[in-house]
Formats: sequence, structure tokens, C-alpha cells
Amino acid sequence: MSRVSARSQLMGTQPVGKLLWRFSLPGVIAMVVNATYGIVDTIFVGGLGHNAIAALTMVLPVQMLLTALGSGTGVGAASFIARRLGEKKPDEANAAVGQAMVLAVILGITTAVLGNIFGYPLFRLLGASKAIIADSVSYLSIIVLGTFFTFINMTSANVIRSEGRPLFPMIIMITAAVINVALDPVFIYVLKMGVPGAAVATLIGQSFATIVFLGYLFSRRTSYKLKLSHFKPRLRIWAEIYKIGGPQMLMLALGSVVNAVTLSVISGLGEIIVATYGVFWRIHQFGMMPCIGISLGALPIIGYNFGAGKYSRVGSTLKRTVLISTAITTIVSIIVIVFPYQVAGLFNMSSGSTGFIDYAAPALRIALFAYALLGPQIALSTYFQGTGQGLPTLVIGVLYQALILPAILGFLYLFGSDKFWYSAPAVYLVTFALTVIWAFANMKKLGISLFKKVKDAEDQGLFEAEPQPEIVKAKETTRRIG
Repeated sequence: MSRVSARSQLMGTQPVGKLLWRFSLPGVIAMVVNATYGIVDTIFVGGLGHNAIAALTMVLPVQMLLTALGSGTGVGAASFIARRLGEKKPDEANAAVGQAMVLAVILGITTAVLGNIFGYPLFRLLGASKAIIADSVSYLSIIVLGTFFTFINMTSANVIRSEGRPLFPMIIMITAAVINVALDPVFIYVLKMGVPGAAVATLIGQSFATIVFLGYLFSRRTSYKLKLSHFKPRLRIWAEIYKIGGPQMLMLALGSVVNAVTLSVISGLGEIIVATYGVFWRIHQFGMMPCIGISLGALPIIGYNFGAGKYSRVGSTLKRTVLISTAITTIVSIIVIVFPYQVAGLFNMSSGSTGFIDYAAPALRIALFAYALLGPQIALSTYFQGTGQGLPTLVIGVLYQALILPAILGFLYLFGSDKFWYSAPAVYLVTFALTVIWAFANMKKLGISLFKKVKDAEDQGLFEAEPQPEIVKAKETTRRIG
């Protein structure tokens, strides 16, 4: 048996609880570390005053767009690879790895060029004030130079998880994050680079991860067998990757647009409100990232078992993913609701930021009141991605983004700048309801349940080697539903 088969078959035979723990824990730790250094970046920059946080906040739409491109490519490739491994087609999985790398290089070069050309006009369009625009432009010009590294890292981490090695990407991502955090004070304060210093620290950390990831993928340690022919563009595989990853990419890209428009609206209200929005977004990411880490761990398990026709294992994996994700976002929400002034105070290290805490604390409490609903929504979206259904993810993601701006504008102009934060819990509630209804209706048609007890024989992997006719029929039903 090949190393690919030995590793991948564990996803169809090992007990689901142990398997999800093994696959998700490294991703969760890595995501928490990455989200933490995002917050630490903001805290260090906050020592320069709330204007510095506002300058970082203006870059958020671009960073979201870069995340959309990298995440969509990585998730789409991971889903494709997992399903091909489940179907015992390792050569197609190898080809998908090569194609994902090609896409990462193309995207990295393109965004680096465009970011340096259009950075200043973009921030002028977003309404950045004279007090922050210089720092925003400087920060962006450095960050986009590292997009090549970012895309390679996101793609590599996903494809390595799909071969059954979730621990390795975790170690590399944590190391890169530690390097970033350690270098932040050096470049920001010791070398007196200010806000751009945070970007330099990020660039160095990302470049380290890229070197290690590429060294691994082209070594003999990986179970992928990459050939030169795997890097020749194959449009069919690109289409398959973006069939699944495209909806997530579009959803996050729309989020970038929505954030850009939101910033253009609130930038005229003052730097304190812009900085508060930036802090809100960092906290939002801090809770969301571990949920995504769990989902990334669950994705290959769901994809493999769906491809192998083991639907009871799909349901069991999804149930655990939902419970853990819900617990994470609930804890974050409770902390902010109970200790809003302490949370806001973490980002107020400058004596010159008068009035920031008094405004930010109640705003954060309102905005994150219904944040607990985000966890199960992310988990249920993973079900659609893992089973090869792009349409539900697309529709839910588009609706989420379509609701944000009208909600913000509505609360802002009807009730004032102190009340537009209520738009966040309103959107969380609506999209959560839609996701639950759609996912449960879809699972019911396929006989997948989050509540029915999984039989011991199924947990031990006692399945027939080939999917039965009713399983093939169920897959066709899924395609029609999606």
C-alpha cells in the first residue's frame, strides 16, 4: 500500500472523534496563533495612538481580498484532493497540488503589482484622512510584496492537511507567527519604523514559512509525488478547484468590498470610530479563526468519507465540528459582553488616545452580542464544501455580505453613530437561520443526521469497498440540490 493510501484511508477507518481531534487541533492552534499575532500587531501599533490603529484598519479591505484569493484556492484544492484520495485516484491528487501552486504564484505576482500601483488612490477613495493615509500606504506597499509568500503558505498548508499530516503546517504557522510577534517591537519601536515596521515583521515571518513549506513539498518526506507535468496549467483542475473554493473566495471578496464601503462611510466620523471598527474586526477574527481551523480539519474527513459513501461518518464529523465551533464563539462573546472596558483597554497603550476606551467598550459589547451564532454557521458551511456543493456556500455568503451594508447604513442614519454597531448581531442572526435551514434540509435528503447515534461498526470503518447504487444515487441528488 502506498504512503498516500495508508494515510488517506485513516480518514475512513479511524474513530471520528480521535480523527477530528488529530486533524483539527493543529489547525486550531495555528489559527489561534495567527489570530493572536493579528491582535498583538494591533496592540503594539496601538502604542503609537488610535490613529495608528485607524491606519491599519484602512488596509483591512485589501487584506480581506488577499485572504479571499488564498483561502478560496487552498480550500478548493483541499476538497478536490481529499475526494480524489477517497476515490483512490492519487495521480489526480498530485496534479491538483501542482496546479494549486501555479495558481498561488500567479495570484501573488498579480496582487503585488496592483497593490503598489493603486494603493494611494484606493485609500483616498476610502476617505482616509491626512493623519493616517501615509501610514496606510506604507503598510500596504510592504504587505503586498509578501502576497506571494502568503498564497504559497495558505495553499501548502491545505494540501499537506489533505494528505493526512495536519501537525506539520501547524508547527510552521506557529513558528512564523512567533517570528512576527518577536520582530514587531524591534521594527516598530527599536528601529523607529512605526506602522510600516509591523508589515516588515509580517513579511519576514511569512517568507520563513514559504521556504519550509516548499522544501517539504519537493522533498521525499511528502507522500505527494510531484512531477514537472503536474505544474503545466490544466484548466479542468482549475475549474474543479474554484467550483468549491470559488464561492468562499467570492464571499470573502464581497466582504472586502463591504468593508471598503463601510470604511468610506465611517471614516468621516473620526479616527476613534475607525480604530474601534478595526479592534472589532480583530476580535471577530480571533474567534472566527479557530472555527475555521476546526473546519479545515473536518473538511478532508468529510470529503473523503463522502467520496467513499460513508455518510454516517460525515454526520458524526459535522456534529463535533458544530459543537466545538459554537463553544469557541460563545466564549469570545461572553468575554466581550462581561469585560468590554478591559478588552478595549488592551488596545489603548498610548496616553494620547483620549476617549477611545469610553467609545470602544460599549460599541464592542453591542457588536459582539450575537457573535456566538457565527461558530455553527462556519461549521455547517464546511458540510457543503466537503460534499462538493458550491451553490449553498455561495448563496449564504452573498446574502451575508448583502445584508451588512444596508444594516450598517440603516442603523447609522436612523439611530446615529453609537447605534450602527447593532447591525452586526442582526446580520449574524439572519445568516445563521438560513444556514441551519438549508443544511438540515440537505442532510435530510441524504440521510445524514447530527443527532442519530453512529453505529460502532461504522466508526470502526467496516464498510464495503465500493459505494452501493443508493450511494451513487444520493450523490446525484446532492448535485441537483447544490
